[in-house]
Amino acid sequence: MSETSNYRSELTSRLRSATDDIAWSVRALPAEEAAYRPSEGEWSIHEHLAHLRDMEQQVYLPLLRWATIPEMLDPLDYSRRDWHEHRYRPAEPLSGILDDLSRIRDEELAIFRSMADHVWTRFRTDTRWGPLTCQWLAELMYRHVLDHLQGIMALRQDLHLAALQPPPVVVGGYIGGQA
Repeated sequence: MSETSNYRSELTSRLRSATDDIAWSVRALPAEEAAYRPSEGEWSIHEHLAHLRDMEQQVYLPLLRWATIPEMLDPLDYSRRDWHEHRYRPAEPLSGILDDLSRIRDEELAIFRSMADHVWTRFRTDTRWGPLTCQWLAELMYRHVLDHLQGIMALRQDLHLAALQPPPVVVGGYIGGQA
């Protein structure tokens, strides 16, 4: 196995593991916790996960197809604002988002695993996304999933600590006599 093939194999394995870590991080998470936001303007766990799926579906998978199949169309530009305003569905169950993400990731990994070294390293400059290779794209996908995993885990920590906060001390009892 060439060094290029070995690196591709290791990177795609890490990409699969990071995606599995995302699924683990939200397993059995109640909807109200998935919707928790530490402050206005910051994203919830649900938003992190939905955005990750949307990027894979709208950008990374089409870009990967385009980079490997010459007759495919160059993917469209992506706007986080447009996604949030027009495609984000706050009531969508996490399980459906995870199913979509897993299906998309499986397709991406199958493409990466089947490609030859020259396709993995082929330098493309004929795109609005700038110069790229399939290796660069895989590294971008890996970094992106890690960024969102980090955000999700930070929110999980906030929720964990909030659950451990003692109730406020009330001097003289509650109005009405009961807690």
